[in-house]
Amino acid sequence: MNDFLNDYEVVSYAQANALSVLFDVYKRSSVCDDLEPMTFGYNTWSGYYYIAFENISLSIVLTPRGEVMFMTTDISTGDEEFFDTEEEAMEHLEKVESGEWFSPK
Repeated sequence: MNDFLNDYEVVSYAQANALSVLFDVYKRSSVCDDLEPMTFGYNTWSGYYYIAFENISLSIVLTPRGEVMFMTTDISTGDEEFFDTEEEAMEHLEKVESGEWFSPK
């Protein structure tokens, strides 16, 4: 993963556009109101730009097709799940943290 804001002095058009989209979602978010961004980056394997948050396994993701998704990560297994809405993602995180949901092996 590449935290391009720290690694580059020049931001490309694609990076600036991705940040613009991600920041727009972030500023309109009701769930993310109290969350502090941990990093803004680009995953070279998936082609996703993302904002990851501190102290919560949630990221706002912009796919190569321009779709905005909310990604949760189960810290204990590394499983990632994608959701269309932040509400769905937060409900899933609550289930993961409470032990109601688990990934079959």
